[in-house]
Amino acid sequence: MAKLWFKFQRYFRRKPVRFFTFLVLYLTAGSLVFLHSGFVGQPAISQSQASPAAGVQAEGAELPFLGDLHLGRGFRDTGEASNVARRYGPWFKGKDGSERAKLGDYGGAWSRALKGRIVREKEEERDGSAVFRGCFRRPDNLSLALPVTAAMPNMSVDKCVDLCTEKEYPLAALAGTACHCGFPTTRFPLHEREDEQLCAQKCSAEEFESCGTPRYFIVYQTQVQDNRCMDRRFLPAKSKQLIALASFPGAGNTWARHLIELATGFYTGSYYFDGSLYNKGFKGERDHWRSGRTICIKTHESGQKEIEAFDAAILLIRNPYKALMAEFNRKYGGHIGFAAHAHWKGKEWPEFVRNYAPWWATHTLDWLKFGKKVLVVHFEDLKRDLFVQLGRMVSLLGVAVREDRLLCVESQKDGNFKRSGLRKLEYDPYTADMQKVISAYIKMVDAALKGRNLTGVPDDYYPR
Repeated sequence: MAKLWFKFQRYFRRKPVRFFTFLVLYLTAGSLVFLHSGFVGQPAISQSQASPAAGVQAEGAELPFLGDLHLGRGFRDTGEASNVARRYGPWFKGKDGSERAKLGDYGGAWSRALKGRIVREKEEERDGSAVFRGCFRRPDNLSLALPVTAAMPNMSVDKCVDLCTEKEYPLAALAGTACHCGFPTTRFPLHEREDEQLCAQKCSAEEFESCGTPRYFIVYQTQVQDNRCMDRRFLPAKSKQLIALASFPGAGNTWARHLIELATGFYTGSYYFDGSLYNKGFKGERDHWRSGRTICIKTHESGQKEIEAFDAAILLIRNPYKALMAEFNRKYGGHIGFAAHAHWKGKEWPEFVRNYAPWWATHTLDWLKFGKKVLVVHFEDLKRDLFVQLGRMVSLLGVAVREDRLLCVESQKDGNFKRSGLRKLEYDPYTADMQKVISAYIKMVDAALKGRNLTGVPDDYYPR
């Protein structure tokens, strides 16, 4: 017995043999586990462990709202009524504007119809989603405004959107039994929306969809990218002037750069360098701010020397209550992230407001005082009327304003650095003392703007 044990030990001291022995044992064990799992199948889940969503689906033959299932062109309903509005348009809106309440009236039949539609669309492997743009009056010169037209006796939103997607157009306009495709242009700019009830004519092929009328069109934006404003490059010749895109941090500078690059076709630069912005497509980020190869320069500086280094400036101003929170989120959560709850409730937030709130005021006051040629743009006005405000900005930059290009920007205005609106604080982080101090700064800036015959701050700067 001792000799046998000695031979066994000596066998395993030989490294190559030992290695291959362990390898064979490992593979054998893995094969046995695999075979076992094939016979046994998935582990059972008790009723108490099953998710609520699974329970709803099991019982959901009579439920109109099916949770995380496909609705229409690839939408996954997250429980937000707005998703239904975006997909199906005005037909489902009740008198109070509530879509989900309206859906509930159809009971089991509607649930079964949705399930059948979901199965069909899964089989077709559709990706993406069409975005509901609204109800619009028929353009005067239809053939020029929407160059592709097809008669569709069995009209549905899907059929029209699919046609326009296949033809590579970003707009699908439903007009009863006709489908029109095209681009947003000056002939059809999508700026004057009509009452959605004017378009509330049922589709011939889909009882629960709205397909518009020959006079009032239901318009969807397809997943086709409008490439009329996607080309960007450096300036062909060195610029003779340096133009600043100046703002307080958190006032939307990165978003404004995105809009300017699409509207002009030229890269913007920066007084700083941010690798994450460069990796997201802001190629002018690496250039020295004095290189002269970019259309304008991002800066948060507010000293006299720094301001006077520029020949002109677009001064972007935002509601300080919103700007401070945006910059706090950026500082502790990144460009599109959010600060943690502990940061808001800890000492970081009060210290941040104490240091940054005065800067919000002095930044604007300094640019108004030392800037050579300053165009003031309020962030809120840019969001509300992008076409007009962006046109003003492009004019200051010395680039010819192309209206079709601006309309293209409107359909792709968000870019890669927009925070989701789904995550919001459940409480007001501003104390009464903070509000008192910030309101005083707002009054200072408002007075300075009006003192230079400019429009004062928007009314929503005084929400408290």
